[in-house]
Amino acid sequence: MNWLGVDHFVKVRSALALRTAEARFLEIGGKRSHAALDDDEGMVLGDLASDAPPMVFHLTYEDSAGAISQRIVTLRRIEVRSDKAMLLCLCHLRSAPRRFSLDRISEVFDASTGEVHADARTFFLSHPLLYQPETHEDRAFHLCADELTILTVVGAADGRFDPGEQDQLLVHVFDRYLDGPLEEDIVRRQLALMTPDEAAFQTSLRRIASGSRGDARMLTRTLRRVVEADGVLDSAELAFVSAIQSELKQPT
Repeated sequence: MNWLGVDHFVKVRSALALRTAEARFLEIGGKRSHAALDDDEGMVLGDLASDAPPMVFHLTYEDSAGAISQRIVTLRRIEVRSDKAMLLCLCHLRSAPRRFSLDRISEVFDASTGEVHADARTFFLSHPLLYQPETHEDRAFHLCADELTILTVVGAADGRFDPGEQDQLLVHVFDRYLDGPLEEDIVRRQLALMTPDEAAFQTSLRRIASGSRGDARMLTRTLRRVVEADGVLDSAELAFVSAIQSELKQPT
């Protein structure tokens, strides 16, 4: 599916989150030009597969040479080895993958909530979308995380994410997870933390289309409910959903 071919009408939540993070970036002294800034060798990495739900953060980071920089990142993965924990991210400053040691992050600004956290290690290692699923709500979210990425993008495609559209994501989670009771407020909070970008959308779509993740049939059913939820059947949204269904090889 050519995602860029429909970006004239798609405004996903990640775009709003990036603007929020950039406002924080400028507020605390970041500059738009960073030509003179050199990344520490330990920060650079190659292609980065995404394991984490898509989320946008602003980081204040000190590298091993003592250089402090402001970074806007989309989290891709978190790795914990022995006593060392690393964030593997798409760095929007460099438009490239970078790794950041949790111990060198002095401040985290969560673009989805507007909250500032001084203890990066505690924040990330106890984040409700990142630790090993233990509760029914955690397991339900991880079960259909790729479907929720697609549904969030579609719900926000017209520049809004109406309560009725958000409710359909909640219904989808409850329909998909049958292994125990779910607390609605907890699931809503989890859904509110997602800020999918183009890469996350494409990754989730490929996994669902290949059959390795998710339920394409149930996703297709919910997609239609999402676009109908605000009472307005926008032709561009319908075309977008039709393209997704075609990619998933589901009837339109």
